Amino acid sequence: MSRSSTSSSRRGFTLVELLIVIAILGVLFALLLPAVQAARESGRRAACLSNQKEVGLAISHHESLFGSYPPGRIGCDDTGDSTAIPGCPRGLPVHKKTAASGFVAILPQLEEQVLYDQLSVESGGLWNRNVDDLDWYYDKDKYSAVKQRVAILICPSDTSQAISDVYHPVLAATGSYAFVQGTLGPGAPAATSKYANDGLFLYVARRKANRVEDGLSKTLMLGEVVLADTWESSNTWSYALAGADCLRSTENLLNTPPGAGVTVNRQNGAFGSQHSDGANFCFADGHAEFIADDVELPVYQSMSTIREGESHAVAAH
Repeated sequence: MSRSSTSSSRRGFTLVELLIVIAILGVLFALLLPAVQAARESGRRAACLSNQKEVGLAISHHESLFGSYPPGRIGCDDTGDSTAIPGCPRGLPVHKKTAASGFVAILPQLEEQVLYDQLSVESGGLWNRNVDDLDWYYDKDKYSAVKQRVAILICPSDTSQAISDVYHPVLAATGSYAFVQGTLGPGAPAATSKYANDGLFLYVARRKANRVEDGLSKTLMLGEVVLADTWESSNTWSYALAGADCLRSTENLLNTPPGAGVTVNRQNGAFGSQHSDGANFCFADGHAEFIADDVELPVYQSMSTIREGESHAVAAH
């Protein structure tokens, strides 16, 4: 065999052949990418469900220890100054109007005792009368603690910024989950939605498990939120504000965009997620499941109440 024939048999790819190979690889990558992304999102959604189960177990543990669920918000607000509200005597000073969320109350059950001690709600309060009294924030332990994210309270698909400046000058860590207040949201009287809602979590008051007439496995306890670092959907895990931070309702449809639907000050109190076509929720028995966007509103609202067979629209109130 001649040298010329041996040389030609060992030649490399031509430019045209190389371009064809690159094009084929590009097509294959484009075909595989959606499948890879879907697999990743499926894993994130499963991790979110697992997180909610852990939080649900912590809430149930709290209930077994204290005989009741934590309040959605530990303290009163100004509503009690003009309306008779059990547990909220009139004339409370600002530093007694503690707006810490129920997530703070369950930190010991989430194995976050050190963080709970740092926040020390019993000494100086936390989020007093929203942010009107900032003495608590000048405590270095509280200052650093409210900026700590709690990993179990974060959905892996959540795109919110870790720190929110919505309540400037307070800088605080965001969270992905909120307690279920019930069906009464922005369209209901403020005092009713805060202190007399039909779900598990209220301001100040503690619900007992035996008050859940529907059964724990049928009653929503916890759900997801989106855009936690924005005013329209603010969700700082250590703070509680009806229709926003850590307290949401089912008045608006699941995944109603922030700022849309029935609102108060642009906040609609809706649950939602970055998962496609629905959101994860935890029920009062501790199990978590995905609820699709196409759930009928009466069914969705019925799951958010503690009353047996209740299925109605908030507009009826």
